[in-house]
Amino acid sequence: MTNNFSLIGIFAHPDDEGSASGCLAQYAEQGAPAYVACATRGDGVDAQIKDPTVATRETLGQVRSQELACACEKLGLNPPIFLGYQDGEVDKVPTEAAGLDVARLLRQLRPAIVITHGPEGGYGHPDHIAVCHFVTRAFDLASDPAVDVGLSSPEGDLRAFAPAKLYYTAFPRSFREKVPGFRDRRADIRGEQLQFMGVEDEKITTEVDIRKWLRVKTEALSCHRTQFEFDPETKQPKTFATGISEAVRLELFGHERFVLARADLAQPSAPGNGRETDLFAGLR
Repeated sequence: MTNNFSLIGIFAHPDDEGSASGCLAQYAEQGAPAYVACATRGDGVDAQIKDPTVATRETLGQVRSQELACACEKLGLNPPIFLGYQDGEVDKVPTEAAGLDVARLLRQLRPAIVITHGPEGGYGHPDHIAVCHFVTRAFDLASDPAVDVGLSSPEGDLRAFAPAKLYYTAFPRSFREKVPGFRDRRADIRGEQLQFMGVEDEKITTEVDIRKWLRVKTEALSCHRTQFEFDPETKQPKTFATGISEAVRLELFGHERFVLARADLAQPSAPGNGRETDLFAGLR
């Protein structure tokens, strides 16, 4: 068991936190210090501007940073942390160097739970895949007392620290057949049309009920005005859940799903062969 009830989500771009924002809001409401760290400010050449009245190509990084700050405030999280990498070039950053940067952050904040992208990158996005690789490396580096990430820091103690769990965000591959938005999505990244991949359903280890936090999750997504089109009647962002019935929406999107990638637990975190229903399972 642990007294460390804290967590961090580390993602590539502002709005990527939406894949785990229901959980982040839920645990923050329960009293957990909760953080989002973002590798970039989302101003790469492939970044879209859905509403040109909100940002220009020149101001996009600043505006998207403000959008993420807005989302974190809506979710009840601490202000966002930016790692300072260039959008669209994260995969060019050496994994070991970026891993040390993130390991330093983990030693400063000392979260029990770390959440990041899965190795498939959702739809094969190179930035997402790179973030997965260096956060996974950081998870291991942070706990190694032989690894020097800095002698001192005004932000906190930089002694070795081992988070308890590392999770990858996961959308079930079966969603391609159930949700037209997943099936039809094409993302134009570096001249390629990337299609939603998802994770094999049987590999998903964790399924957290966030139905009580769907409203605040939607409110937080609404902060990202550069990235979403909005329904003129409901004023809500158009997402993958748009256009499906309320019953199906709650069934599919009323839970956030993850793959448990690393764990340092004294006891199993899921009953029998079942899925976890709590990111802190086995820790409290």
